[in-house]
Amino acid sequence: MDKTIDILKTTNYDKFKCTADKCKFTCCEGWDVSVDGDTYNKWEKGKCSEILKNIKVEKSGDSVSYSIAKENHETCPFLDMKGLCEIVKKHGEEYISSICHTFPRVENKFEDRRELSLSCACPEVVEIISGLSGKINIFSDNKKATKNNLLELKVRDTLVNIVQQDDFLLEEKLLVCFQMLLDILEDEELSEEGLEEELEKYEDSKYLQEVIGKCKEIDSDINESVEEINYLLLDITKNYKEVSSFEFLLKDISDFAEAVKVGNLSVKWQEYKILFEQHSEFAENWIVSDIISSCISDDIEELIISFELIILEYLMVRYAVFLKYCINNNKEIEIQDIKDYIVTLSRIIGNNSEAVTEFLRDGFEDPILEIGYLCFISLF
Repeated sequence: MDKTIDILKTTNYDKFKCTADKCKFTCCEGWDVSVDGDTYNKWEKGKCSEILKNIKVEKSGDSVSYSIAKENHETCPFLDMKGLCEIVKKHGEEYISSICHTFPRVENKFEDRRELSLSCACPEVVEIISGLSGKINIFSDNKKATKNNLLELKVRDTLVNIVQQDDFLLEEKLLVCFQMLLDILEDEELSEEGLEEELEKYEDSKYLQEVIGKCKEIDSDINESVEEINYLLLDITKNYKEVSSFEFLLKDISDFAEAVKVGNLSVKWQEYKILFEQHSEFAENWIVSDIISSCISDDIEELIISFELIILEYLMVRYAVFLKYCINNNKEIEIQDIKDYIVTLSRIIGNNSEAVTEFLRDGFEDPILEIGYLCFISLF
């Protein structure tokens, strides 16, 4: 007898509607665009040579992957001067890749369930999240939360539960989650029962406080931490300053970050941090949305990297908004700045995960960063 497939959606899923030409971000530049096998085969059978010459084919063992042949910061070669898709114009909607057809919708399939969520690389999705009251979650169509039996989903549930704790700062909760994942990775003999016992430890707020306390014991100098995250933001975004959708957001903060004295930034950080915490409910829902969509691998190393990129995305957004705050000499944080940098950094980091992972491997020798480094750039 066939199993019933349950369909689950995030809180905001049914609220999404594309704003089309009213959107100031194009979906067709600033990230890697993958192509599914079915679409590639359709292009081959249709002898669509003008499409195939712009497709990159990569083989690894028995697996083959396809993507649009462009640098991740470049515009899609199929975009015309008016911002319209040449493939759609010549062949129709049914000829574009599934990711182009469904973005920003994300579908993750498991043995007994399909999960539907939304990517924060879309400004309308971020707009919806900013207006939510209460905590974002994922529910079955019958509006009831369902129990997860897969281990990877139990781990993800624990990540979400930690991030949704009310007694700690968001950056503290992210570091606790990362430490938990590192502990799971390091215990190669961990059984299923042992994993569940490990996850249960993180249901205790006193234990969370202990982990946070250890993170805060790591020595750091505010000037050195600001200098490091300043360099990191410049390195991660340097290839994207000329992307039309990102230029108005990245050029001024990059120029400012390159010229400013670190000491002048450090003295403003604490007052800014307090102001940013006023938007913690919005930021938490954005992070949980990312976790639901991205942290689903049954390979613990892949899961750690997915979560690590979410941490980097959060830290980079918070710091980019800080630079904007300093440039404008504001007394308050403009929430639109937070929204815009979430979209921008989601595209640069989250939607270019392979490129960012390679960047981390080149710069740090291991794509999985040390907890001490993340504490260092978290600017407690």
